[in-house]
Amino acid sequence: MLSRHAEDLFWAGRYLERAEDTARLLDVTYHGLLEGGGSDAPMALQEVLDALHLSSAFRSRHRKVTAAAVEQFLVLDESHSSSIVAAISRARENGRNVREHLSTELWEALNTTYLDLRAEGRAEELAAHPHEFYRRVRSRCQLVAGAASETMARRDAWRFLLLGRLVERAEMTCRLLRVRAPRANGDDAHDDIHYWLVMLNAVSALESYARRFGAEITPARVLEFLVLAPDFPRSVLFCLRGIETQLGGLEGGVAAPALRRALSRIRAELEYQDVAELLDRGAVAALERTRRGIAEISERIESCYFANGPIPERHVYEAV
Repeated sequence: MLSRHAEDLFWAGRYLERAEDTARLLDVTYHGLLEGGGSDAPMALQEVLDALHLSSAFRSRHRKVTAAAVEQFLVLDESHSSSIVAAISRARENGRNVREHLSTELWEALNTTYLDLRAEGRAEELAAHPHEFYRRVRSRCQLVAGAASETMARRDAWRFLLLGRLVERAEMTCRLLRVRAPRANGDDAHDDIHYWLVMLNAVSALESYARRFGAEITPARVLEFLVLAPDFPRSVLFCLRGIETQLGGLEGGVAAPALRRALSRIRAELEYQDVAELLDRGAVAALERTRRGIAEISERIESCYFANGPIPERHVYEAV
């Protein structure tokens, strides 16, 4: 496979995951504000921007943090790669560049998603029925993922596409938890059940969490589940194991030693850590260390396999 094709597939996976995760976060925030009467809207919306590390970029375009401004910025603004429309557009462009590596069903699902989001009246629909809009984005992204899963041979094209999704997903989970982790040690940590319900719903983890831990929701258990669960597809550990598996399956031999070491180090640290250690060492610091490790893995993948190497302006969100 050509290096530039591998790069396009990797980033197509990242952009698709980014669009879906942003829609998830906005949807649960919207429902949380409805249930809470909207009194905490500025703080909730600011937390969304903080989780995505887009506060500075947002304030360079908007004066106040309002629902309308945040929705415009994170959904329809094509001037930065982290908005939903921009991410889907870039994923589709990358898919067009590697059309010969995609199945017909996958390309049709991706192209239809792109056309649907750019149809007339989407801005009005977002303003009037945000939940329906976010649900459509999630469903469309899952349709694309399903088409890829069911129609692509398990060769390098598939692996690079999946690598991009897993890297983006792992980093996003760390970002979400890092913003919310300070409440895990507060005096009211166990009383703020709604806050942690939102966190679980943001990654579609509530049902899986309940099957494992029952109805009681505590910050420690949420952190344990979303960081350390070996069998939940959106946990950080699950994603890291998946990255390791896909890298090991690439044709042409094993990954470069520096990449293997970086990945093995962060994966082993999570595998042999329990949630008590994570909290004792400081959840925010631990999550940030893990996030930076995932970012390093992404950069090493790019250096190892892509001719252009890491391109900072294409990387995840704004620099921190």
